[in-house]
Amino acid sequence: MKYAVIDIGSNTVRLAVYLTDGDNFSPVFSQKYTIGLAGYVTDGFLQPEGIRKACDTLLQCRSLIALFDGIAETYVFATASLRNVQNTQEAVDQIFMVTGFSVDVLSGQAEAYLDYYGVLHEAPLENGLLFDIGGGSTEIVTFAHDGPGLIESLPIGSLNLAQAYVEKIFPKQKEKEAMLGKIHKTFRKRKLHRLPAFPHLCGIGGTARTLLALVQAQQDLPESQRVITLAQIRTLEKALWKRDTDARNLLLQNCPDRLFPIYPGLLILDALLDLTECESVYVSKYGVREGYLRRKLNQNQNQKTEHSLH
Repeated sequence: MKYAVIDIGSNTVRLAVYLTDGDNFSPVFSQKYTIGLAGYVTDGFLQPEGIRKACDTLLQCRSLIALFDGIAETYVFATASLRNVQNTQEAVDQIFMVTGFSVDVLSGQAEAYLDYYGVLHEAPLENGLLFDIGGGSTEIVTFAHDGPGLIESLPIGSLNLAQAYVEKIFPKQKEKEAMLGKIHKTFRKRKLHRLPAFPHLCGIGGTARTLLALVQAQQDLPESQRVITLAQIRTLEKALWKRDTDARNLLLQNCPDRLFPIYPGLLILDALLDLTECESVYVSKYGVREGYLRRKLNQNQNQKTEHSLH
């Protein structure tokens, strides 16, 4: 059977189609739309133009899904893009009226757990710390062989930091310091400075994937390499913070859709690397979308089991 999953984020909307067999699944198609919903938030409210942008994008997703035979179900969820606005219900209602899609707005805790649940499908790490630096929030989960420990969702992301502090694409020194101050203040408020050392981190989401692509391009690493060392990350950061022509070309050639949020995202990552005394980062192919699908498949299986018992 095939299932479609649509993830409405603060920076992008992602459509993924999966082929499933029981609890197992494999991705067969994906499409990303960069629409920057966080840029349509004013005084805490998602503006009508932003809601229309989301609706237009979801209608494009619907048209693509119609090209696939045998889609059993389409699941649509939103993270900080709709969670962190004052008019969540209005946006959800309007999306349903225009597109017919019911949007499941995840809490920060649920998003963080589904990040972990998705990574479990393929991550080679038995213990460590998982992070997902999104556009509107950052999720952190510590985990060991017996399951997750700390689960946190922080209200700072690569896009909302950029909008709040950065005037142009390359942050000035004062803007960089202001963002670092906000990041460290948020970490202290959530008592993350008390975390033990985690030499091996697992990164998921757009910032982590962009980091991996930039390191691979700059240091001529094979695309199959998904583990990057602290030294490799520092080499990339040193080049990017020169904010010169080489840095601009590296970004334009490898992540043109993330020029604005990449620097704030790297600052959040930097704070995590220092906090955890990190030695390496594994960048997972999977994350919240796969976690969401796994949960839905399990729920469907449980419902079938209950029905058969009756």
